Amino acid sequence: MTSSDTMVPRRTMSESEASRHLAALVEENHRQNHARYRVGEASAIERVGIIGAGVMGSVVAASALGYGIPVVITDQNPEALAGVKREIPNRMHAEGFDSLTDIDERIARLVSVTPNLAEVAACELVVESIVEIVTAKRNLYSELEKLCSDETLIVSNTSTLPITELAAHLRRPERFSGLHYFPPIGARKMLEVIPSSRTTEGTTARLARFSERIGRIPVVVADGRGFVVNRILMAYMNAGLRLLMQGVDMTAIDAAGVAFGMRVGPIRLYDEVGIDVAMQCGWSFSSDSDSLIVRTPIIVRMMKAKQLGRKTGRGFYVYEATDGSEQAGDVNPQAMKIVQPQVESRVDLSPAEIEAAIILPMVIEATKLLEIKRAQSAAQLDLAVMCGIGFATSSGGPLYWADLVGADRIVKAIESLQHLGPHLHPTQTLLDAAKHRRRFYDRNNDDREDLGADVRNNA
Repeated sequence: MTSSDTMVPRRTMSESEASRHLAALVEENHRQNHARYRVGEASAIERVGIIGAGVMGSVVAASALGYGIPVVITDQNPEALAGVKREIPNRMHAEGFDSLTDIDERIARLVSVTPNLAEVAACELVVESIVEIVTAKRNLYSELEKLCSDETLIVSNTSTLPITELAAHLRRPERFSGLHYFPPIGARKMLEVIPSSRTTEGTTARLARFSERIGRIPVVVADGRGFVVNRILMAYMNAGLRLLMQGVDMTAIDAAGVAFGMRVGPIRLYDEVGIDVAMQCGWSFSSDSDSLIVRTPIIVRMMKAKQLGRKTGRGFYVYEATDGSEQAGDVNPQAMKIVQPQVESRVDLSPAEIEAAIILPMVIEATKLLEIKRAQSAAQLDLAVMCGIGFATSSGGPLYWADLVGADRIVKAIESLQHLGPHLHPTQTLLDAAKHRRRFYDRNNDDREDLGADVRNNA
C-alpha cells in the first residue's frame, strides 16, 4: 500500500462541521480555564508596558489598542522607538481592526513612547519582547524588578526559551510567566500562556482574563522549549526544508501544504516568520531535539545574503521585484543559488506523498507533546495549533485528523516515507493507538462528551 492510498481520510469535515468542532474546542478551553483559575475573579489589567519596539512589540501594542487599552513602549534603539507609532497602524489592520475609524486618534491618545524604563514599569502588565538571548532577558528583568510594584505582572513574549530558565534569578518568580503572541494567521486569534513551575495560579488567571479582554483565546500550556505551537510549527517548516534538500520543487512543497488546508506552505512560512527568526528558533531547539531540526547551511547563507523573507522584500520568494524580469510571488533566483548546492539527494514524490511528508511530522510531534504532558489534552493541543499556525480547520487539528484517518493508517503512511529522514518515525503513542485502535479524543476527554463524535460516527 502506498502513502497516497493510506493518507485518504475516511471523511473530511464540511465547513459547518469544522466550525462546530472549533467552537466546541474554544468552549471547552474556556470552561477549563475558568474552572481551574477562577478567571472571572482576577483583577483587570488597565495599562500595558512593552519593552521592544520591533515587529512583535507592535503586535502587542496593536492588540491592546484595538480594545482601548493604553500602552507604554520603550526600546534601547532610538530609531526603533521613533518609528513604532508608524508601524502600529499596519499591525492593527493585520489584527482585523480595519473597521475602526479612529486608529490614528487612538494611537495619538493611547500610545506613549519613552526611553525611561520606569514609565513602562508603572503599568499593571509589562511584556518583554527583546532579543532571544537568556542573559539579555535576565539582565532586563533584574533592572525591571527594582522598578515594578509587587502587583505588576512581568511576562516574556519569547517564542522558544523555557520560562523557568528565564525566571531563575527573579526575586518574585510567582508573578512571571510566558505570554506568547502570534500574528493573526490562524483560525482564531490566541495567546499561549506559559506558567513556570513557580508562577501562581492568580497570575495565570489575570493573564487569561487579559487575553479574553483583547479578543484572544488564552491557551495555558506547560513550560518547555518551544512550548506547543512552535514545536509543531518547526516540525512543519523543517519537513518542507528537508524535501527542498532532497530536490523536491519548492512550489510543489508549498502547494501541497495549501492543498491540505494550511494557510501557508512550509517554505513560504520561512519568509513570513523571517529567516533570521527561524534560525534563532533552530538554535534554541537544537539542544532539545535531534529530529526536529534540519542541520543545513541554507538558512545561515540566506541570512548572510540578507534574503530574510517578506520583511526585506526577498526570501525564498520575491515580494518586491527589482527588475522587469521578476514578479512578486516568483521563486527568488538568489535563494535557489543558495539551495541548489545543498541538495543532498533527489527523490521523486507524488503530490499526495509530498503532502503526507509535510503533514505527518506535525502529527508525530503532537503525540510527543502529549507524551510529555506539554498540553492538557488532544483537544487543547489542536486548538492551539489551529489558532497559532493556521493548521487546516477542515481537519480539526493534527490529532483530530489522526482520529479521522485512523492511527493504523497514519503509522503505515509514516513507515512508507521513512526513507525521507529520521523525523518520520512513529512514536510509541502512535504505535499503541494503532495496535489497540485508540482515539486521541476519546482518551483525553476523560468522561466528558467526545467533542468529535458527531463527525466520526458518520465517517
